[in-house]
Amino acid sequence: MLKKVLAVALSATMALGLVACGSSGSGSVETDLGTVKLADYKGLPAYEDDIKVTDDELQSTIDTDLSNHSTTKTLKKGTIKSDSSVVFDFTGKIEVNGKKVAFDGGSAEDQTADMASETVGGQTFIDGFVKAMKGHKVGDTFTKKLKFPKDYGQTVTVNKKDIDLSGKDVWFTYKIKSLQKTETPELDDAFVKENYKNEGLKTVKEYKEYQKKELKYNKIMNGLWTDYLADCKVDEYDKKALEEYESEAESSIVAQYSAYGISDLKSYLEVTGMTEEEWDKQSKEAMKSRMVIFAIADKEGYDVEKLYKEEGDAFAEKNYGASLKTLTESYGEDTVKETIQLNLLLIKVRDVICENVEMKKGSAPTTEAPTTEEATTEASTDKETTADKETKAETTKADK
Repeated sequence: MLKKVLAVALSATMALGLVACGSSGSGSVETDLGTVKLADYKGLPAYEDDIKVTDDELQSTIDTDLSNHSTTKTLKKGTIKSDSSVVFDFTGKIEVNGKKVAFDGGSAEDQTADMASETVGGQTFIDGFVKAMKGHKVGDTFTKKLKFPKDYGQTVTVNKKDIDLSGKDVWFTYKIKSLQKTETPELDDAFVKENYKNEGLKTVKEYKEYQKKELKYNKIMNGLWTDYLADCKVDEYDKKALEEYESEAESSIVAQYSAYGISDLKSYLEVTGMTEEEWDKQSKEAMKSRMVIFAIADKEGYDVEKLYKEEGDAFAEKNYGASLKTLTESYGEDTVKETIQLNLLLIKVRDVICENVEMKKGSAPTTEAPTTEEATTEASTDKETTADKETKAETTKADK
């Protein structure tokens, strides 16, 4: 999915017009989405304990990154082992009136089995189905007799007759087509130079510092963005931009959930239990997030067109694994440009905010409501009891 959003407490369903108009006054900044009054985005609080990056967090990020750069090779020779990934076809048959016949749902082509987890396409099959392939070679065709569980509870129709598969013998014929080998790169200087040249990184040490900074900055933003956004005030939404956003968001939702009977906004709201007022509020909050991003970028003097020209292709390759040209051919120029411009500005804004926070010790104070006991204590201190008054009077006399 192209509409990728960075982890900074924003949920970008669709990207919209991204060019800030460049005018500002009395704290307000005009953008193509409307006019917003920014709160001060420098000197926001960040708490040391909340933004610490642990060794485990860093290693998890590195492992995920290396996995994302892994490659899969197809092997036309080899023997299936307990950790193999196997591509195969199969045909299942059951015995009906003394003859072995195929049944609906019992055959498939180009399936991928994970021998270690004993799954096919992430799904479990009957006992022995996956294990039957162990020890066979690419190119083998063989048949294995298995048995459906006694409580299988499914029926199939063969020659217009319903047959319960529970406890029934089944013969599966397998055709082993290939093995798949996934190769995960090692973290070394060569990996860093090849994959992070646009970031100017050359060594593993630099790479680790970069990933640590990314984790830290995302923690900072997750901790302060919602509150900061609430402090910014929208003077006016651009009506046309808001309508376009909601229309595109609806189209995106329908495309994503059509298989579940979602055909329009009304059906989506019915399924989710969301009211039209809540939908409108959510849309405006999403618009406000973008307005704030564009406004800060404008204040900092970023030229979004120049940014897109200089960094857009590298961003597309890194985050979507394809060039701007390839993405444009698949999704259209407007969608690609608007989405990547938004994300590029988002990174710049994030960096400005994070590089100018006011660092505080400890963790952010909680804002939980007081417990019943705490509330009672607070109430008693607000209103002096008779005993308190008597004690205070005695103390006053003694002082005199």
